[in-house]
Order: sequence, then C-alpha cells, then structure tokens
Amino acid sequence: MGVTIHYNGKLDDPRALDELFITAKRFCHEHHWQFQEIDERVIGKVERSIVDKEEPETNTVYYTSVHAPIDDRQRGLLIQPHPESETVWLTFNQDGELCFYLPESKSGHYWENKLLFTKTQFAPIAIHIAICDLLHQIQDRHFPSMEVYDEGEYFETRDRERLAQRIGFLNTVMDHLEQKLADADTDDPAVTAIRDAVDQADDLAGKSKKNKKRKLSVERGKKITTRDPEWKRDHGISANRN
Repeated sequence: MGVTIHYNGKLDDPRALDELFITAKRFCHEHHWQFQEIDERVIGKVERSIVDKEEPETNTVYYTSVHAPIDDRQRGLLIQPHPESETVWLTFNQDGELCFYLPESKSGHYWENKLLFTKTQFAPIAIHIAICDLLHQIQDRHFPSMEVYDEGEYFETRDRERLAQRIGFLNTVMDHLEQKLADADTDDPAVTAIRDAVDQADDLAGKSKKNKKRKLSVERGKKITTRDPEWKRDHGISANRN
C-alpha cells in the first residue's frame, strides 16, 4: 500500500525506442539518478495473465494465469530515483511493449508483467514529481499511447498540493491499519481479511498454523528486488539473441 505510479502500453513506432532511452538517460544524468541498462534474451517458460471474462455492465475484467514457452528479448533501463523509491522500469519486449520478465525461483521460469508500477510513498515528494516529469517527457516525445495512472493524481493534474494531500491521507490510513494489526484482540474486518491472507500464504508454504487472533508486525517501505535468471548469471549484463 502506498502512492504508486502505474504505466503500460505498446510503442506506436518501435524505431523510437533508442531515442526514448537517450531521453531517459539524459533525464537521469540531470537528476543524478542511478540506472542500469539491460539487454537480455529471455528463454524458457513464462507465466502470464490473460483476460478470462469481461463484464461491461460492471466494468469488471477477470484474468487467469497461463504458462507458455518464451523466447523473447527485453531491453531497457532500470532507474533508481531514490533509496526510498521503487525502481522505474523502462523495459520493453521485442514487440515494443512495456514489459518486465521477473525470474522465478525455478531455473528458466519467468513471470511476465506488462502493467508496470513504481511506488514512491516513502521518498520525498520531489521524487514523485520528477518521475511524473520523466514519464511526461517520454509520452510527449516518443510514446503518445503510453497509459499512466498516478494514485497521487500529480501526473494528470500537475497539482503538488493535491499530491501532498493524497500522500498524507494514505499515511494516516496506514498508521491506523498498523495500530489495528498490532492489536491481537481486534475484530476489524480489514485486519481479519489480512490475517486470513497471511494464513493462506503460510498454508501454501507449509508453515504451521498460528492462533487466529494475534498481532501482526508491519514492514513499511520494503521495495521489490529482482534476481538474475539462472542461465545468465555468469554472462554479464548482455546476453543477446544470436
């Protein structure tokens, strides 16, 4: 939970990719942001979500997971704007779609993510604003069809005060939830749902069952980390199709 920027889409013109990277790298240099360039062949099996059913009357889309062979290439930049911000994923597959293949624990298996996001809740507000500015530059110059949804509403409005209000509101909600989770005797429905989810995860992991009512510790600000696929750990950062 936290203020997050979501982005996805397919390049209108794949030839714009190199110019897009130049714009992004220039922006990183100007803001003293670290970034990593990747150019990898992704081969093995992939788990991806596909649309299973749509209900137009409720504007609801249901997805299901499928497994399929994969032989693709992902190119792009992994940008780290701030130690307390998640990574900005400017990575594309061969078809020019924003996409990141996350290696799973089993060698040669990946999870495909085409709905990318960056959580900035715990970084300074200026970092959130700068990420939105970067995405605006990319959208305006190279990628007009890119879709961006900002939970802080800054990307859409350029309203810093509204962004600050959204961050403040979510911090208040998280403080309240953290207090509830620390209360072993609470019957709050949200806490009960979280306990049930934790129990299900523990059950799948083969862990022993715990008391239904108990305190839960909360770790705020934890970022997602990635691991190299097994097949390329001794091959450097680039392993192109040959």
